[in-house]
Amino acid sequence: MKKERPQCGLLLENEEGLVLLQLRDNNPAIPFPNCWGTFGGQIEEGESPEQAIIREIREELDYIVEEPDCYCVYSYDGYEIYMFRKMDQDLLIENLDVREGQGAQFFSREMLKTVECAFNCREIVEDYFRRFSSVK
Repeated sequence: MKKERPQCGLLLENEEGLVLLQLRDNNPAIPFPNCWGTFGGQIEEGESPEQAIIREIREELDYIVEEPDCYCVYSYDGYEIYMFRKMDQDLLIENLDVREGQGAQFFSREMLKTVECAFNCREIVEDYFRRFSSVK
């Protein structure tokens, strides 16, 4: 099996303690079509995880991430996923330009239980809520 390049993902949290996820395209040629996942992507050669997440989020959301916090590195199917978090009290979906996937939505811990998730997104987001959420 070919080892994949490391990946990066970002959980943007709003003032209500909800995190932003992406609805992947409904294309059977991609892994996990029509499922929810984090925004982010592959870390390119010569790029740091922080540089990658800043680039990916600018490409996918037209959003500038300043000083993202890498809080954990997860493993999935032979590669690493560097997960970042960022709080933005003023973050509104209508102010984002979702350029990849079908759309974006904020999720609570409870809402996450009702949707299909891509890769190990459910475990990552549940872990995030356990670590950081003030909403129980």
